[in-house]
Order: sequence, then structure tokens, then C-alpha cells
Amino acid sequence: MTTMIKRISGSLLMVALFIVPQILFTSCSDSNSSGGGTPEITGVRSCDPAAADSLFTKASPGQVIAIIGHNLSNVMKVYINDQEVYFNPNMNTDHSVIVNVPSEKNGFKLTAFNSDLKDEIRIETTHGTCTYAFKISAGYPSLQRIAAKYPRETGDIINVYGLNLTDIEEAYFTNLTSEEIAALKGREEIGGTHVAITDMKTVRKERNLNAMTNAYETQSQLSFTHPELPFTEGTLVIVTAGGTAYIPYFKTPGAPVILSISNDMPQIGETLVITGREFVDVSSVKYGDVTLSPDEFRVAESEDTIYFDFSKKPSEVSATTLTVATPGGEVSVDRFYDHSTILTTFDGDATDNGWGPNATFVDSGTSDGVYAYFNVPEEGQQWWGVMVYFRKDWSGNSFPLSDNIPGDATADEVYFAVNVLSNSDYNNGSFFGYIRYMFQPIGDAENQYDNHIGWENYEEQIALLENPVLGDINNQAPTGKWYRHVLPLSKFACYQGLKYSEIKTIGLNQFRFQSINQSTTRGKVDVKFDNCRIIYIPKK
Repeated sequence: MTTMIKRISGSLLMVALFIVPQILFTSCSDSNSSGGGTPEITGVRSCDPAAADSLFTKASPGQVIAIIGHNLSNVMKVYINDQEVYFNPNMNTDHSVIVNVPSEKNGFKLTAFNSDLKDEIRIETTHGTCTYAFKISAGYPSLQRIAAKYPRETGDIINVYGLNLTDIEEAYFTNLTSEEIAALKGREEIGGTHVAITDMKTVRKERNLNAMTNAYETQSQLSFTHPELPFTEGTLVIVTAGGTAYIPYFKTPGAPVILSISNDMPQIGETLVITGREFVDVSSVKYGDVTLSPDEFRVAESEDTIYFDFSKKPSEVSATTLTVATPGGEVSVDRFYDHSTILTTFDGDATDNGWGPNATFVDSGTSDGVYAYFNVPEEGQQWWGVMVYFRKDWSGNSFPLSDNIPGDATADEVYFAVNVLSNSDYNNGSFFGYIRYMFQPIGDAENQYDNHIGWENYEEQIALLENPVLGDINNQAPTGKWYRHVLPLSKFACYQGLKYSEIKTIGLNQFRFQSINQSTTRGKVDVKFDNCRIIYIPKK
């Protein structure tokens, strides 16, 4: 069954109108001739004016392309991967056809997952048919980890995990380090001593829509036999139709790498998750003046994740780093349990404005002290709900903002963070309560942000939310466990477009967050909050 896309956007039309005069040099009478001669495709160009002179043989779903050739007038149909696609007949000339490659969300099939399809463009005109070898890739690849016992020897079976490892064109080891390859920035060929991998096999190839990025991606696993290498460390490189991916390689355990930590200031009882690479024979996890031994944490069999139940807080005066130690070395990350980021822990370090309806402040019974509690068994429609509303003091001073955040960090990288444990009906598809936030700099008016941005269907009381209520950095909002909710300061007009040094100058006098429900649907609000703070999460 073929897939035909029957729409062309106004922006696509404008791009096409802009690019066509630049790439075609025939008169209107020639371009729109009744046809004659065998049609021929000579290349494909981008519809980006900056790259219009470059020909290419690969594209991505959703990309606009200009098919260039001779005798291409009077096109009747265009096929890509044996599937009919829409083209604008008004933009068809004797030398070009403008096409928008369909997206997978519109049903377009890729040859990486459908071996019966052809990697080609086919154009049918009134006076003949022509084809051109052309690849629609399955996305840019990335390598996440190498799985194999140490030391890695010739003949061992190596497993590799990553994303979009399909349509592989080449795979090899090089003695160049990953840092040396990164420094090339794609401008030069990857050099060094190459050792080819000749028996690469696909073990897993699962294509799914990523709800966070709204794009399709492939969870990939490959395996191959370890070739004989004249070096003990270097880089594994895999070249696919979508691009080149690489990852460090070590014969014996290399230094560990930390990619992410689930919370910078976890709650007592929270499971902290550290992701990375080379977590081999981890001897300790240290943070501040706390050192955990191997019986106090768990390492995944894949050696890329460490878990531990957070039960020991570092002292306020200890260092703000977390370090993972292995026989291959140590790796540290900064700004872990950094007390300088705190606005309030609800333990007497700030002033409650005392407005109602106020949160209940409950002693946790642990070293985390008091937490704020929104507890509404059935919240109906209201515009002024339970709140946390704090100022530093009644003298009008700003909350102290941390000196451990780079002054040039943008408001998109500086976040309000708070630990959350929710058993609410938020995000269940029928209850549309949300959180309203207010930040007030020194001497300025209130700056409000609502996650509620409108109505999908007012009659049925279905609201539109910008993000999941109380979402984390990955737009996830789990229930029944502590996690970190974050909101970038760029959501507030007073901080938009500013650097952190400027944010510190105008300060923060008061902040509030409260439950709101403009919908008539009813639901339970049951959320605990603790450790309100301003933190730095750099863009990747």
C-alpha cells in the first residue's frame, strides 16, 4: 500500500519559490515545454539557499529536496522508497521537481526496516520514467556503551548498544582517541591506524516514537568478533547512512565516565541513579564527606548505571562533588548537594508569607526535616489553591543565589528545582489541575507562569498543558517516589533572555507555587515538596 502526502505548507512553498530561480537557468517556455526526450535525474539538492550548490544522495524524513535533471516536465507521479509522495505540479519544471520527504508519523516506510523497498527516487512523466539511487536514513546514530569482559582479547564477542545503528556502511577501530576525533568537528577524515570490523551483526533493532523528542528512534544492539588490534586503547567508529558515531575503546578497564545524575540534591529514601560508562569493579561512590562502599550501591550488569538508596546527607561544609572510583580511574561531577543553591528547606531558613490556603508543613522524621504538603482529597474548579509562598525575610532582602553557577549561564540553563513525591491525579488524562508559579525580583512586579496554556476541547473540559505537571528534566512525572521537578527561569518574564550574572543582580525577593484547577473535572492533589533551590543544568 503506497503512502501519499497531499499537503504542502506555505513555508515549503516560499522556500521552493526562493530556491528554484537560483538553481534553474532555463526560460519559462523551455521549463514548461510539453516534454520530449528521455527524463533523467542528475542529482538532488537542498532547498536551503546556503547549501543549494551541494548535491547529496541521502536525506532524512521530513526534509525538503529539489530533484534536478533533464526533461523532467509533465511529471505525473514521484516515488521514494517505492511509495508515492506529493509534489507541487506548479513548481515542476523541465529541470526540477520539489518534494517534501514524508515523515514516518505520516506512514512513510524506511528501507532499513522494510527490505522489500528500494533506496531510490522514481519519477514518472508523460514521456518516460527515470530513477536515481537515493537513501532516506533512519536518523543520526549514537553509541552508548560497549559490553564485553575485560581484558578484551582477539576472538571475544563484543556487544555494542546505541541509537539508530542501522544502514551501517563501515565499522572499525582506530588508535585515535575520542577527544582527537571530536576535535576534527567532522571537517576531516578520521585518521590513525584503522582495523576493520568485518562480521557486524544486528541483534536488536526496535523502532519507536520517542515521546519527549516526538521523533522516531531505533534502540540498537550490534555484535561482532573482536579483531586483532595493534593498540590497547582507541576508539570504536561506526559509520551509518545517517552519520558517524564513535565511543572510547579500552582493552583493560578505562576511566569511568558520568553522563547524568538523577538528582543534584536527593531526598532521604530516594533512589539516586548515576548513568555513564566503564562502571567496572566500582570501589566507591563519594560525595562531600560521605563515602559509600560496594555493599551500599548497585551496579547494573551493563556497567553503565549505578543505583543507591540515598540515606546519608553530606555535611553543609563538605565539598560539593560526587566521585565514582574504579580500577580504571576516578570521575567527578560538581554541584552535588550544593547547599548554596537552596532557597528553603522549610526548616526555618526562610520566611513563610502565611497566605492561605497554605500548605501543611510536616516533619518527615528523617534528617530531611520538614516538607510542604498539598493534600486535597478531591479538588474541584478553583483559581486560588493550596500554596507555598516564601520570602527571604521581612526586610526585603533577596534570597542568596549561588556563586557556584557560571555567570554566563543562560536563563534556559538555570532552573527552579524542588524535590517532589506525588500521588496525585495529575497527568492522568482526565484531571486537568496544574501548578501556578510566581517569581518576584527585588522591587519588581510579580512574574507568573502557568503550565496550562489553553483548551483542547472546552466543551469536554480537556485542557492543553505545555509539559506534564511537575515534570522532571526529561518531561517525566513519576508517582509514588521522590524525584526532582525542574522549571527553567526563562519561563518568567523578569528573567527571560538574561545571563545568570544579571539574574543575580536583580535577585529574587519572593516565590510561590500553588495548585490551580480551571477545569470542572475533579481530582486528588497529594504532593510533598522539599529542598526548593536554584540550580544549573547546562545544555548538552
